[in-house]
Amino acid sequence: MTSRSQRLLRNLDWNLLYTFTVIVDEGSITGAARKLSLSQPSISNALKRLETHLETPLIKRKKGLFSLTYQGLKVYEYATSAGRIIENMADQFAGGESVLSGEINIQIASHIHSPCLDKTLAEYHRLYPRVLININTQPSSEIIRAVARDELHIGLSNQKVAKTGLRFDLLGYEQMGFYCAKNHLLYGVKNLQLNDLSGLSYVSFESDQPSEGLNEISSLRSDQQLWGNLVAVSSNEEEIRRLIFAGLGFGALTVQGAKVYVANKTLFQLPPYQQLPVNEVFLVTAENQPMSDSEQIFVTMLLDFSRESVRKNNFSQA
Repeated sequence: MTSRSQRLLRNLDWNLLYTFTVIVDEGSITGAARKLSLSQPSISNALKRLETHLETPLIKRKKGLFSLTYQGLKVYEYATSAGRIIENMADQFAGGESVLSGEINIQIASHIHSPCLDKTLAEYHRLYPRVLININTQPSSEIIRAVARDELHIGLSNQKVAKTGLRFDLLGYEQMGFYCAKNHLLYGVKNLQLNDLSGLSYVSFESDQPSEGLNEISSLRSDQQLWGNLVAVSSNEEEIRRLIFAGLGFGALTVQGAKVYVANKTLFQLPPYQQLPVNEVFLVTAENQPMSDSEQIFVTMLLDFSRESVRKNNFSQA
């Protein structure tokens, strides 16, 4: 014997649900009729049939009043969710071949410069132009926390922690250096030594502290006793650069990210010049949380490019 829910699922016409979502989106029977190029009686009849199927009123209909009942709101939420699934399915199989679409969300520590990430983004977009890529910056600790809570599936971090359920894949390394701008007293000074930075005001990334993502920078300042006045903090590389340009103090930037500014003489590199601090770059994912197809393909491509880069840099023959 079939249950009521099974009978409803078997007999319900998707077109009725779709028409209902259009009615709600347009805010009236008239608007829905115009949108769907149908007559108002046809739209009204579709709404009545849906309410009959569900055995509950969905819209309060009085003169000058159009509002959803509680059940109407729930049906709208379910119907729009189902509509997105059906739309994605239609996109996947349109034209008889698979077309990847959807959205991937990536969080990355602001100062990270990763050639394999850049290559992955370019190739992924070339192959799957219908996937929306959403990238935001966060401190490494926040990225790890978001992945652990299943709020995020793809993160790039300078920090690695021992936490059950998380996977950290090494993507590469980045060098950091100290820099100042033209309005700094050390700009352009030759033969500087590391101790010349001691006591000077500096600006810092939030993660420039022990056990955080930029631990190597923190260790260098501590080992060399570069104690000075911390005047500003940010998690964003662009804002750190802005603070340096404004003359608040010197600060650490990635060598790759600062290269163009050193070349046009708006930034000046400070000591050390040899054995620069090196940070590791990790891909952070959850071991047991399922990914969408678009996310999984991106992660696989990123890891492939990373391994290719390692082989090229370490095992290529002269």
